[in-house]
Amino acid sequence: MKLYRKDLEYVYSIRKYIIAVCWVFILSIVIGLIVSFNNPGLSENYLESFKTSFGWIKSLDPIVIMAVIFLNNALKSLIAIVLGLGFGIIPILFIAGNGVVLSILADIVSKEHSAIFVIAAILPHGIIEVPMVIISAGIGLRLGHVVFLSLKGVKTDIGSELRTGVGFYMRIILPLLFVAAMVETFVTPLVAFRFMT
Repeated sequence: MKLYRKDLEYVYSIRKYIIAVCWVFILSIVIGLIVSFNNPGLSENYLESFKTSFGWIKSLDPIVIMAVIFLNNALKSLIAIVLGLGFGIIPILFIAGNGVVLSILADIVSKEHSAIFVIAAILPHGIIEVPMVIISAGIGLRLGHVVFLSLKGVKTDIGSELRTGVGFYMRIILPLLFVAAMVETFVTPLVAFRFMT
């Protein structure tokens, strides 16, 4: 219990970085929707490209699908944290890219089915996955800021910050990403199917 209290305190201590990442995510979603609205042909081509690139996953055993989803999200989240050492640039690009891609796909799929279907296809696992991805990027952004302060001559402990961030990732983010992958594999399709038109 004491350990999780420390984790909550850690999240609170980096709240301004998490909030900044949230704003980037929201802005990127808006940009993606604008792009999709103004370039419907481009959005459709992107959807087809996405299906071509990742459609093979559907043919796999559900357990393997879950493993692929988990490893993909886990690796990208870890990269967003560790490469945040490069002034926080990679986490920002990571979260912005996710926002744009998500909104473009959501827009084009909602036109084929419905907005309710899109929500049903994202919400069950997204309610866990998205916050974990955002917090990962927030940790990376914090690390980037610490590096920047260090170069300015401010006394910082980059190693300690990195260990704290990776420790939080291992204890909290990684297990919850695993739960999100299970939900995405076994629950989300059942929920989304009920709203398919």
